[in-house]
Amino acid sequence: MFQNRHTRFSHQVSWIVLALCCGMASVLPLHTQADTVPDTGLADALAYVEKQPLAASVLAALPQNRVVFVGEIHDRYDHHLNQLAVLQALHQKNPNIAIGVEWFQQPFQGAVNDFLAGKIDETAFLRQSEYYERWGYDFRQLRPILAYAKANRLPVVALNAPVELTRKVSKGGLEALTATERAQLPAVIHPPSAAYRQQLKKIFAVHSDDKQQFENFLLVQRIWEETMAQQAVRYLEKHPQHQMVVLAGVGHISNDAGIPADVARHMPQAKLLTLASSDIPALPSGTVDQVLASTSLTLPPSGKLGVLLDTQDNGLHITALDKNSAASKAGLQQGDRLARVDNQELHTMADLKLALAQRQVGDAVQVAVERGGAKAPLAYTVVLQ
Repeated sequence: MFQNRHTRFSHQVSWIVLALCCGMASVLPLHTQADTVPDTGLADALAYVEKQPLAASVLAALPQNRVVFVGEIHDRYDHHLNQLAVLQALHQKNPNIAIGVEWFQQPFQGAVNDFLAGKIDETAFLRQSEYYERWGYDFRQLRPILAYAKANRLPVVALNAPVELTRKVSKGGLEALTATERAQLPAVIHPPSAAYRQQLKKIFAVHSDDKQQFENFLLVQRIWEETMAQQAVRYLEKHPQHQMVVLAGVGHISNDAGIPADVARHMPQAKLLTLASSDIPALPSGTVDQVLASTSLTLPPSGKLGVLLDTQDNGLHITALDKNSAASKAGLQQGDRLARVDNQELHTMADLKLALAQRQVGDAVQVAVERGGAKAPLAYTVVLQ
């Protein structure tokens, strides 16, 4: 395990928004136990999907809708496999399918395109899209969907707003943006319906009673949704032959609010369908149009150093490590600055995540650290845990 103590305690509003976006604050149940499935690529992901067929009612509804929204809790691999199942079912009926995703921000569409075209490899893609800085969830969960898109030459549309803008708004409202920054967002950010506002207020009240923070939190939520909807609509208007499947946090697509409502405002004649994964057969009326059966799954744990890191002052400094951690057993110490893992130089948390992205528990890596008093970096072999 490695953590950044400065990002772990982020701005309170950001954590509340994250909870809603992930579905943590939705009506969907949370789970503490999950079956582990191997991380073995697209073929095995599709084989698993085929063993868990979509309901006949879902299959019948898919071709009739211009846009199909499939909600997710971001760290639920079974939710992403259900998204893959819906994508495959749509594609089998219509080769003209586009995939709109919350996971990537609009300024990085070029990196998405280059990866799908085979111009850059996965490591370069994750770096150029700033995936770990801007999204950060285990990329292995998304890999089968992107592999399917790449194999079938399907466009993937980066829907999300730049985080630099939403961070500013979360602290100071739209007034905190420059004119150039404001122009990157939809001209009108429609307020939520009374019911949606009340739903968000209940979630926020668990964490804070600051009224101005709530207004900014609400505004950020609506900016995300309006921006993603606008980007989806722009693509659909330019490609009238295409259907689109939109993959986003369940909090953004449920209860007749969020992205679907915004798309409907722009495209009132378009038929829309909302889907969400759940372990229970029925959700409260109006949550989504149809429920996708789901059983909690997780991927095998990835290899970890087992350190707590401070990233404030020029690099990655170890602030704490358990005596039984991989790093401690290898000889790393509190105060060391991580300089390199194998051939990857380390300056940021993203560098470290990229260096360990393909590593599993039991893999050995060469770690170089800078330590006070040492004239040169010290080298250690760390067996990841």
